[in-house]
Parts: sequence; structure tokens; C-alpha cells
Amino acid sequence: MSESFSREDRQLAGPAMKAFTQIAHAWSLSSQEQTALLGRPVELAFAILDTGIADRHWPETLERISYLIGIYRLLHLIFSDQHQADGWVRRPNSASLCKGKSALELMCSGQMADLAAVRQHLEANALG
Repeated sequence: MSESFSREDRQLAGPAMKAFTQIAHAWSLSSQEQTALLGRPVELAFAILDTGIADRHWPETLERISYLIGIYRLLHLIFSDQHQADGWVRRPNSASLCKGKSALELMCSGQMADLAAVRQHLEANALG
């Protein structure tokens, strides 16, 4: 089932996709990684934005972007060097949640819970 974006959703959707695009560039994400993080092909997300017709999965897409924005911001809070902050997602991580893999590998599992776990891990490090 599809429906038109409400005015508020439209105002949020554009900036959210712009932020996602900037994060994708900063992290050098492939199309496959972008699709995994969004939970849908990035081209489809932009097509939905262009048409103004939201599908039932659009709220989840916005929630995923919200997690990614939080992760990006926390990394730039934790690391003063931009390259270190942006490179962190690709480096192997010994934290129990990553089990030696990179945070990006975990986040690309397709599970929104993994995005939430990475954000919570970073929040604990930023605040602790």
C-alpha cells in the first residue's frame, strides 16, 4: 500500500536522504553496502522521495538513517580526526558486539537491531 508523504514527512525525507548520501560518501560505501544499511536499494529510496509516494517500509528507512546519523555524529565526537572517525566503521573491532569484524560488516547484516547496537556501543564510549 502506498500513500503520499505528509508535508512533515516530505520535509524530513529530503534532508534525511541528503545526510545519508553524505555519510555514504564519507564512509566510501558501495551500492551494496548502502542497500544493506537502508534495508532497500538506494535508487528505490530516491525514487520514492522523487515521486512523493511513500510505501509501508519508508518509516523504517527513516529510522535506519536516524541510526546512521547518530553513529556518524558520535564517531566525530569520539575522534577528533575526521579520517579516523570515518575510517572506524571499516576497521576490525575487538568489541564483543563486532567479534573481530568491522562495525560496517555488522551493520550491513540487514538487521536494524545491529544499527541500534553499534549506536549504543558508541554512546557508551562517548559518555563513559
